[in-house]
Parts: sequence; C-alpha cells; structure tokens
Amino acid sequence: MNFQGLSKVEDADFYLDMAFKHSKKIGEAVFRNTSGEQVNRIRKTELEKLRTFAKTLTERFGSILKNFPSIDGMSEFYQELVRSTLDYNELKQSLGALDWAEKRIVMITREHEKKVRSSGTKDIILYNMKSFYGRLSSIIKQVNKNLEYLEHARKIMRDYPSVKTDLYTVAITGFPNIGKSTLLSKITPAKPKIAGYSFTTKGLNQGYAQYGTRKIQFVDTPGVLNRDKQNAIEEQAYLVLKYLANLIVYVIDLTEPYPIKKQEELLKGLKDYDKPLIVYLSKSDILDAGVVAKAKRKYKAVINLDDLKKKIEKAIKEF
Repeated sequence: MNFQGLSKVEDADFYLDMAFKHSKKIGEAVFRNTSGEQVNRIRKTELEKLRTFAKTLTERFGSILKNFPSIDGMSEFYQELVRSTLDYNELKQSLGALDWAEKRIVMITREHEKKVRSSGTKDIILYNMKSFYGRLSSIIKQVNKNLEYLEHARKIMRDYPSVKTDLYTVAITGFPNIGKSTLLSKITPAKPKIAGYSFTTKGLNQGYAQYGTRKIQFVDTPGVLNRDKQNAIEEQAYLVLKYLANLIVYVIDLTEPYPIKKQEELLKGLKDYDKPLIVYLSKSDILDAGVVAKAKRKYKAVINLDDLKKKIEKAIKEF
C-alpha cells in the first residue's frame, strides 16, 4: 500500500474560493454567448454557475475520499499503524463528514436548480442563487475541522512504509547499528537508506528475493530497544513482527555495541510472537573463532549467508 500519493487537503475557504472562481468564469462565458430575452439569459447563466459551483466541490471532495484508503479494508498491520499514529475514530468521522457533505451538495443543488428553472424574474433567480450559495457555503464550513484533520492525517500517513501485506515476509530485527541493513543488502538487491545517528535505519527498508517460484519480502526493521516505551519508528518495527512477519531473523552482534545480556533479553521476548526464528551472528569474521563457535552452539545460530539462505528456504517450504 502506497500513501505517498495522497494529495494535500486544503481548508474550507480554499475550496469555496475555487468554486466561486470557476462559477464566475463559466457564468461570464455563458452570458456572452447567450442571446434572447434578458431573464432567460440570466436564468441560463445562473444555472450553469450553480452546476459549476456544485461540481467543483463534489469533484474535490470525491477526490479526497477516493485517494484516502478504506480504513476498514486495510490489513491488520496498517490498521494498527493508523491506531498508533492517529485518532482512528476521528479519521473515520472526518471521511464520513466529507461523504455526508458531498451528498448534501448534490441534494441542495437539485433543489435549487428546480427553483431557478421556475423563477419568473431576475430578482427571484438571484434570490434563489444567493440562498444556494449560502447553504453550500455553510455545509463546507461545517466540515472545515474534518478537512484540517484529514490534512494532518495525510502528513502522518505519507511517511508510512509501503509494504506488501500479501507476500511471505522475513523480518530482520535486532538492536540498532548491528548490521541488519548490511544483511538486507547482501540477501536482496535493496539499497537501504541509512541515517547518521544511533538508529541508523531511517524507517522500514524492504528488499525482495526469489526463492524458487515465490517472491519473498524482506523487511529490515528499525533498531529496536528492549524497553516498554517505543518511539514511532520502533512501533512500526513491532507491528511488522506482530502482523507482517512469517519468519524472524534476529541479528546478534558479538562485538557488543550493546551488552550481550540485553541482546539475549530481546531475543527471549521475540519468542512470544510464536513465529519461526533464525539467529544470525553478524561480524563473526572479525572475532575469535572460539568465541564464534561457542555462540553458534548457544544460540543455534548461523554465521554465513549461504547457511542463512538455506534456513530461510527451508522455513518457506514448511510454511
């Protein structure tokens, strides 16, 4: 799912100004090109202005509703991501308010179109048009707070990861700065984005590899810490482990940028997810062979890419 294409949501005044400008432009053109009795020219002009005004608003609101994904239709991963970063109920209410407004615009437009058609004088035509503009302006302003919240939601959602929830997924996880992104770049063609601070992975990085006839998704989760309170990036990592991962590859760094005891505690916690788990020892080529051999036995770990790929392939076949 891709959220980067969500268009900016403007406020009520923006959409009303746009509708009035379009309406005025169309009205001037229609009046110039219409001949006959003045009342008929005015009626035809105002009807076109009325339709243009309503169409501008319904098209804009319709576009917003179409662009925003169906919340209830999302996978569990994205639903929980929404719940952890936004007010789920307010988001649904705001989308519902725009749907309500769009339907009201259509209803009021039909009602006033009949009134303008049946108006016998210039004054009555203009009176009905004034009523029309007033009622629609009131509706648009009623949903201004909803428009503002949808723009807030858009800014948050555009930073959501674009993962494929229907593919077999291998989550690569562990503490920050221990070689997860490097591992991803070695087992897939992916080129992970790295930031210059302790959480070196800026977000979720993805890569894809072919195992037999199956396309497999690998997700390099941001460095996770073994603590109760997580930041937004760490929250994404835990949601991947809970809802997306079919297999977890846990990376342990024996050079101890983080104490082994802490890394073991996190490993123990991962077993609560009740998912197949492979332990991979990073940077083993720069350590004493005896230390590596002992850790390999202790964690039933793999230390090279070929063995890791074989284990992943076996897990996929057993899935």
